[in-house]
Amino acid sequence: MVDMDADWPLPRPINLFKEEQRPAVSSLSTTSSIASTFSSLATPVVAEAVRRARELATNCDAEGFHQLRVAFRKLRALYWAYSPYLGEEATAQATEEFKRLAAVAGGTRDWDIAGDLLKGARESRASMGLLVAAAREKRAQAVVHSQTMIKSDDIEAFLNDVLLRAQVTLESSCNDLPIQEFAEDRVRRAQRALKKRSRYASRNDTAHEEDLHDVRKAGKKLRYLLEFFQPVIKGGHDRTIKELTSVQNKLGQFNDIAASETLIRSASFNDIPPEVVQESLQWLEKQKCRRMRAASQRVRAIAS
Repeated sequence: MVDMDADWPLPRPINLFKEEQRPAVSSLSTTSSIASTFSSLATPVVAEAVRRARELATNCDAEGFHQLRVAFRKLRALYWAYSPYLGEEATAQATEEFKRLAAVAGGTRDWDIAGDLLKGARESRASMGLLVAAAREKRAQAVVHSQTMIKSDDIEAFLNDVLLRAQVTLESSCNDLPIQEFAEDRVRRAQRALKKRSRYASRNDTAHEEDLHDVRKAGKKLRYLLEFFQPVIKGGHDRTIKELTSVQNKLGQFNDIAASETLIRSASFNDIPPEVVQESLQWLEKQKCRRMRAASQRVRAIAS
């Protein structure tokens, strides 16, 4: 992993993206430049990330952690879109840190999901109550870890820094280049990547977990790009976004099961009888197989 503390020192927040001083985001148009649209698109996502990070200091609800993770995922997609002009090294450094921060925020969210799933198992297996309680404790530990690692001032300073660097780079390389052709090209590339991943995952009757995960990531990237660039690309994409959201929901249901199974396998439950943990894993495995079949069907539809 890139040492972000070495490569990206965290200064005190500057005014460029400071939350309370952010200007209203102007509507994108086909006459906008590539450089100017980056600022317009990045600013509200940064505002959301900073706001969510600040709220988590005192509020640890599941939705806050989820939306913070989504904000960092959107920034990764945006950096991928502009990477031809940002450069490979700068893109890799920034997106690696976005990924790390999303993972820190996701720790609490993952235990929320696992706990909810185990509650479903508890309805038919009373012994699961012990594991549900243990999941609540793990969730509380994850909250403390996330709050320790996620400091809103540091995140705001980091985002200000990397986005200012990106803006300077873009203004020097593509300030006069129109956005429409560029946006359509990046969306096409994301579409081709999703199609390729879907076809690869569909080569067998039932896709592998890793392949479904790759399809899910490719689908998220495409959906975020369509949402970002919809005002400046030809053709209506509301239906495509709706379909992608539906597919993502189905893949997300499978991912929740698979991630929860991995989470429980890797965790230590000193006060829980091993047979209870094993019983939960067997239940999750059955649910995973069922959801994998449903997810595979949706992926085959994309591939065709």
